[in-house]
Amino acid sequence: MLGTIAWWIRDRSTRCPVLVCLALIMVAAPLAIHADEATLHFDIKAQPLSEALMEFGVQTGAIVMASSELTAGKTSRPVTGQLTRQEALIRLLQGTGLKSETNANGSILIVRAAPAGH
Repeated sequence: MLGTIAWWIRDRSTRCPVLVCLALIMVAAPLAIHADEATLHFDIKAQPLSEALMEFGVQTGAIVMASSELTAGKTSRPVTGQLTRQEALIRLLQGTGLKSETNANGSILIVRAAPAGH
Protein backbone atom coordinates (compact mmCIF):
# COMPACT_ATOMS: atom_id res chain seq x y z
CA MET A 1 0.00 0.00 0.00
CA LEU A 2 2.83 2.42 0.83
CA GLY A 3 4.28 1.68 -2.59
CA THR A 4 0.99 2.73 -4.20
CA ILE A 5 0.88 5.94 -2.17
CA ALA A 6 4.50 6.70 -3.04
CA TRP A 7 3.69 6.14 -6.74
CA TRP A 8 0.75 8.59 -6.54
CA ILE A 9 2.91 11.22 -4.89
CA ARG A 10 5.70 10.80 -7.47
CA ASP A 11 3.29 11.03 -10.41
CA ARG A 12 3.29 14.68 -11.49
CA SER A 13 -0.33 14.69 -12.62
CA THR A 14 -1.63 13.67 -9.19
CA ARG A 15 1.01 14.98 -6.79
CA CYS A 16 -0.63 18.31 -6.03
CA PRO A 17 -4.23 17.06 -5.54
CA VAL A 18 -3.04 14.21 -3.30
CA LEU A 19 -0.99 16.54 -1.14
CA VAL A 20 -3.86 19.00 -0.90
CA CYS A 21 -6.25 16.21 0.17
CA LEU A 22 -3.80 14.96 2.79
CA ALA A 23 -3.33 18.50 4.12
CA LEU A 24 -7.10 19.04 4.32
CA ILE A 25 -7.59 15.78 6.21
CA MET A 26 -4.84 16.71 8.68
CA VAL A 27 -6.39 20.13 9.28
CA ALA A 28 -9.98 18.88 9.44
CA ALA A 29 -9.38 15.93 11.80
CA PRO A 30 -8.96 17.97 15.03
CA LEU A 31 -11.98 20.07 14.12
CA ALA A 32 -14.10 17.00 13.47
CA ILE A 33 -13.48 15.69 16.98
CA HIS A 34 -15.29 18.69 18.48
CA ALA A 35 -17.89 18.97 15.73
CA ASP A 36 -19.93 16.06 17.11
CA GLU A 37 -20.54 17.95 20.35
CA ALA A 38 -21.93 21.15 18.81
CA THR A 39 -25.51 21.49 17.65
CA LEU A 40 -26.25 22.70 14.15
CA HIS A 41 -29.43 23.67 12.35
CA PHE A 42 -30.40 20.96 9.88
CA ASP A 43 -32.86 21.22 7.01
CA ILE A 44 -32.64 18.01 5.00
CA LYS A 45 -35.78 16.79 3.25
CA ALA A 46 -36.69 13.14 2.68
CA GLN A 47 -34.94 12.16 -0.55
CA PRO A 48 -32.81 9.40 -2.07
CA LEU A 49 -30.30 8.44 0.62
CA SER A 50 -27.21 9.20 -1.45
CA GLU A 51 -28.45 12.76 -2.01
CA ALA A 52 -29.38 13.19 1.66
CA LEU A 53 -25.89 12.08 2.72
CA MET A 54 -24.34 14.60 0.33
CA GLU A 55 -26.56 17.32 1.81
CA PHE A 56 -25.56 16.23 5.31
CA GLY A 57 -21.93 16.66 4.26
CA VAL A 58 -22.65 20.13 2.89
CA GLN A 59 -24.47 21.24 6.03
CA THR A 60 -21.85 19.83 8.45
CA GLY A 61 -18.63 20.02 6.47
CA ALA A 62 -18.14 16.31 7.16
CA ILE A 63 -16.66 13.85 4.71
CA VAL A 64 -19.28 11.11 4.29
CA MET A 65 -18.44 7.89 2.42
CA ALA A 66 -21.07 5.36 1.38
CA SER A 67 -21.12 2.64 -1.23
CA SER A 68 -23.74 3.12 -3.94
CA GLU A 69 -24.63 -0.55 -3.34
CA LEU A 70 -25.69 0.33 0.21
CA THR A 71 -27.65 3.47 -0.65
CA ALA A 72 -29.37 2.28 -3.85
CA GLY A 73 -33.15 2.29 -3.58
CA LYS A 74 -33.16 3.75 -0.07
CA THR A 75 -34.85 6.98 0.98
CA SER A 76 -33.76 9.11 3.92
CA ARG A 77 -35.96 10.46 6.65
CA PRO A 78 -36.28 14.23 6.85
CA VAL A 79 -33.99 15.90 9.37
CA THR A 80 -34.82 19.39 10.64
CA GLY A 81 -33.97 21.41 13.72
CA GLN A 82 -31.07 21.95 16.12
CA LEU A 83 -29.20 18.66 16.49
CA THR A 84 -25.70 17.32 16.92
CA ARG A 85 -24.15 15.70 13.85
CA GLN A 86 -24.64 12.27 15.41
CA GLU A 87 -28.32 12.87 16.22
CA ALA A 88 -28.96 14.13 12.69
CA LEU A 89 -27.20 11.19 11.10
CA ILE A 90 -29.11 8.69 13.23
CA ARG A 91 -32.42 10.29 12.14
CA LEU A 92 -31.30 10.40 8.51
CA LEU A 93 -30.46 6.68 8.49
CA GLN A 94 -33.52 5.45 10.45
CA GLY A 95 -35.25 2.59 8.68
CA THR A 96 -32.48 2.07 6.10
CA GLY A 97 -30.69 -0.82 7.79
CA LEU A 98 -27.53 1.27 7.79
CA LYS A 99 -25.47 2.97 10.48
CA SER A 100 -22.52 5.33 10.60
CA GLU A 101 -19.00 4.86 11.90
CA THR A 102 -16.61 7.75 12.46
CA ASN A 103 -12.98 7.14 11.53
CA ALA A 104 -10.04 8.50 13.51
CA ASN A 105 -9.65 11.31 10.95
CA GLY A 106 -13.28 12.40 11.49
CA SER A 107 -14.65 11.09 8.21
CA ILE A 108 -17.94 9.22 8.36
CA LEU A 109 -18.39 5.76 6.84
CA ILE A 110 -21.87 4.38 6.19
CA VAL A 111 -22.09 0.61 6.78
CA ARG A 112 -24.73 -2.08 7.19
CA ALA A 113 -26.23 -2.24 10.68
CA ALA A 114 -26.22 -5.57 12.46
CA PRO A 115 -29.61 -7.29 12.25
CA ALA A 116 -31.80 -6.79 15.33
CA GLY A 117 -31.08 -9.36 18.02
CA HIS A 118 -27.39 -9.84 17.16
